Amino acid sequence: MTEAPGGAPERTWRPPLETRIALAFCMGLILTLPAVYLAFTLWTNQVSHAILIALALGLAAWAFLAGRVLAQSVTLTSDTLVIRNIFTTERVPIADVTEVGFRRSKLTVTSQHGTFASERNTVGTAVLGPSYWSGRRANADTIADAINDAAGLPPLPPRREIISPNRAWLLLVAAAVLFGFGVYLGPVGSMQLHHRSLILGGLGGAMYSGGISALVFAFRLTRDHRRKHGTQSRR
Repeated sequence: MTEAPGGAPERTWRPPLETRIALAFCMGLILTLPAVYLAFTLWTNQVSHAILIALALGLAAWAFLAGRVLAQSVTLTSDTLVIRNIFTTERVPIADVTEVGFRRSKLTVTSQHGTFASERNTVGTAVLGPSYWSGRRANADTIADAINDAAGLPPLPPRREIISPNRAWLLLVAAAVLFGFGVYLGPVGSMQLHHRSLILGGLGGAMYSGGISALVFAFRLTRDHRRKHGTQSRR
């Protein structure tokens, strides 16, 4: 995430540009199915230019969402915190902030407006990712500390390590084994000519897809631990 130069009265953090572009691309993929369904519905009802209408509406929806994705940020001024998420924009007076912390790896800011009930806002641009499990300090921690200090709250306690490096390596090995069995029972098994059980094929597909997700998570976690160890070694 990027931050305004030091000493500036206003600080803004944004996700890396490549992250926002990738998310905007994913938004386009998500909208593809509704657009196809709309085009098919209009075509079956004999609406003229059904495909063009669905395409125009899909592109308009994607342009709106992509613009919101690219505009994601969190801005801290001397008296206001502006949280720009994909679907919402919240302006929180710094004087009303009562708590800053993390909930399911995302930064949350709790505020109290007079006698009204407290409100918790999630900062979509400040996500810990694998650092939530490794305990490594991330950019989200820097944002949390800045907001916390601006609100005059007590310093945030250091985050603890949830998954140790040894367990992270075990997870990586287990994920590789799971993925290997998934490949053998799924894609490889489907190319074999002999008849096989549908249950076995379904199990292979589940292990294949689950193995990919587990591999990505375990790889990022072990890499995070290595970075954490490297940072501690340089101190």
